Amino acid sequence: MTAPIAPAQPHEATATRVAAATARAVPRRRLHALGTDVAISGDGADQAAAELLRLEALLTRFAPSPVTRLNDAGELSPAPAELIAALRHALAVASKTDGVITPLVLPALRWAGYRRSWPAPPEPQPGDPPAIADWREVRISGNRIRLPRGGAVDLGGTGKSWIAQRSFERLRGEALIDAGGDVVTRSGATVAIDVAHPAGDEPLQLLLPAGCWGVATSGVLARAWRGGHHLIDPRTARPADTRFVQVSAVHPDLRHAEVLAKLALLRPDAAGLEDATVLLAFDAHGAVWRRRDGRWGRA
Repeated sequence: MTAPIAPAQPHEATATRVAAATARAVPRRRLHALGTDVAISGDGADQAAAELLRLEALLTRFAPSPVTRLNDAGELSPAPAELIAALRHALAVASKTDGVITPLVLPALRWAGYRRSWPAPPEPQPGDPPAIADWREVRISGNRIRLPRGGAVDLGGTGKSWIAQRSFERLRGEALIDAGGDVVTRSGATVAIDVAHPAGDEPLQLLLPAGCWGVATSGVLARAWRGGHHLIDPRTARPADTRFVQVSAVHPDLRHAEVLAKLALLRPDAAGLEDATVLLAFDAHGAVWRRRDGRWGRA
């Protein structure tokens, strides 16, 4: 499938604009969760919202949760089934990306300054960053999780997309979840998704055919501060130095779209990027790039 790209119409929202068929999905819910504003449309919106909030409470690192107990003690038993499932997904992502995307970046994130829920002021630490523990040493046995020495979990964007996709399962018929630019939608008609320009210029529009789609955007300009940002390169344990400042990926599953967007930021020529239906990037000068046939070219 080739998704057409066109400039969005003036004055349209820069997050998403959904075609009429999905826009008619009712009821609708809006809430603040996952560190962003979330919009939910479709039959079952209340149930999807409740599930999203329930999963966030289990998987957050910014408030007391099973994740904070795991990080404090280095192990957790019994661990909730949802945490085990989300962590297994994150470890599968780490395996697929050879550790480029790992759930054990929390010590490096804290060192870089991302210690509290955004937009709390960052608190960078002096000296060198702590080494990132080996994800292959995480042990899950039954309902028990044990972390390697020095390891601490931040599920980050991997967890956010996992929560959104799981919550989407509570919706029936025409449906949409927009979680701060990470979108999962099901429609019987064409859906228009506006991809925000990182410099605030006119957004680009993706036209996706009828069906189920996930659109994930990852970047280094949001959740950024002087000298750092939230995207850690596991090779250096420091905020990544990237070719692109923002990448959006389209895939039938939002969880895979999120992995592909982040992987393209960290390793723009990595194997596996061709799994994306669409891969769209912005460089620091605002130029738009698209990956086709294993190459990046100006869009």
